[in-house]
Amino acid sequence: MAMNLNLFSTPLSHQAGKYPALANRVTDLILNYQRDEHRNPNSPQTMHDALFESRFDFLKWEMPVVQELKETLLNDLFYFLLQVSGLTKEQLQGIRFDYESWFHVANHGAYFQTHTHPNHAWSMVFCASAGDFQPENAHESGKLLFLDPRLGAAMYLDQSNKEMHRPYSFNGFKVTLEPGSVVIFPSYLQHAVEPYRGSKPRITVATNFRFF
Repeated sequence: MAMNLNLFSTPLSHQAGKYPALANRVTDLILNYQRDEHRNPNSPQTMHDALFESRFDFLKWEMPVVQELKETLLNDLFYFLLQVSGLTKEQLQGIRFDYESWFHVANHGAYFQTHTHPNHAWSMVFCASAGDFQPENAHESGKLLFLDPRLGAAMYLDQSNKEMHRPYSFNGFKVTLEPGSVVIFPSYLQHAVEPYRGSKPRITVATNFRFF
């Protein structure tokens, strides 16, 4: 009997524009705290003038809006894990975890090179402000790009395999972030941010989780 299987799939969640009101409040707070005292002095990537990266403690700030964002992201992550794992709600609630979190303020020309997040299981991106986001004319500006994690999967392409559908395609997966969007993905997944072209700041909050 023939069986068609989706083997070695990569779980990823993209909830577009889910929390617009919270996004506005987070944007206001971040713009008020975009100061040198909160800048990350040891960024994993080489920083450039168009990008501000905070220290990795953002969701540990005690402001109500930050704690609301933390609880919102945790709820979304736990719901996601219930869908993609064999864990029960009770088991998830009993697992200890730790996290690191930070925000980025991207101005015209800002980008991120391809990278992963070592020593963590799950990563999340929350879009507070998409900058000059225009759905009908977004092009590639500031898109979040995910790369195929299957080493060597695209080593040979011909007419039979180069146009395969998801989840089999080798092509990178691009996400256009809107205010209030949440993206969840495994931390091993290589990703990048394409150069942002806009006059208003593009603001995101990133978080990495590990469970033990």
